[in-house]
Amino acid sequence: MTTHFPGSRISIVLDADGVRRFATEARQTQPTRILAVVERSAFTRDATGQKHGYVPFSSSIMSHGHLAQRSQRGLHFDFAVTLCDSIHRPVITLTGTCGSGELDVAILDVIAEFTGSSRIACSGAIDILISNRDGLGHQELASNPVFCLNPAWLFGLNMELANHVNTQALAATRQAYQSRSSVIAYTDGSLPHHGQDRGAGAMVTMQGHWASQVTPKRFSRSPLMAETTGALLALRHTPVDSDLIIFSDCKALVKSVNDAVSGLQGQRGAHDIAIDVAMARRRGDTRAIWVRGHNGNCFNEAADRMAVLMARHFNAGINPEQTYSLMQKIVAEELSELALAV
Repeated sequence: MTTHFPGSRISIVLDADGVRRFATEARQTQPTRILAVVERSAFTRDATGQKHGYVPFSSSIMSHGHLAQRSQRGLHFDFAVTLCDSIHRPVITLTGTCGSGELDVAILDVIAEFTGSSRIACSGAIDILISNRDGLGHQELASNPVFCLNPAWLFGLNMELANHVNTQALAATRQAYQSRSSVIAYTDGSLPHHGQDRGAGAMVTMQGHWASQVTPKRFSRSPLMAETTGALLALRHTPVDSDLIIFSDCKALVKSVNDAVSGLQGQRGAHDIAIDVAMARRRGDTRAIWVRGHNGNCFNEAADRMAVLMARHFNAGINPEQTYSLMQKIVAEELSELALAV
């Protein structure tokens, strides 16, 4: 049985393995491969279920000698899959939403639903053209044997029309949360009681990033300098054009950041100067908000625990790999309830 796409010359035929695939006038013995152009748009959800645009951090976050990673918890995608015919013309765009690590299955399901068939399981059955502009990688797609990502024969093809279709298909969902694409960071600091020890700062963002670093050597050993270190992580690694909101339980730090934004002058300490330097490169809006510490906010609690761990482990000379592993556990424990299903 052959099924035709509405308004197109392309058709689908039922193959011997029970899967419906594209058919062409000059059908070959082997099932015809599907060409699909994939576009995705990442977002996160907060504890209330509100949707937030995902904003990637700068690549330099991994090269400054501190511990950092992007957490996949709570990360979701709106995606569009444009199916093309045998001469590479876009035919139809299918859209959907999925959680992190489920993009490969979601693509197969949306194609199966459209064609009225079971999920395709034939190795290398689908050639996918997909970009990596958000920097999140293609691990789930690359590990799925059904997909051949950006195959060599695709390079040089003019897929401008297909990409335009994708953009149009995602326009509504992007607009729904584009206005909420600020980076929201919770920061904290810790200074051990020993006078000779270094302090540390940490941050956790609602976009799914975390980082921790010991205080710079030039900083005097004070709790405020440790708090400032956490804020500097957010200031330096947020994309320069993105708005940034810093939540901190340190009122002195909040005042310092907001004074720098307002251009207020006065007696400027080392922490104020460090904040001024970090903010000089930014073009997006920046503001700081005080939040009560140890009041049940999971982001604030995570930043606090990470700063304490970083300071203690650094001063004790513990293997950074062990510290990194424990940091991941802290993020998982504190933010586990935020891995909301869409």
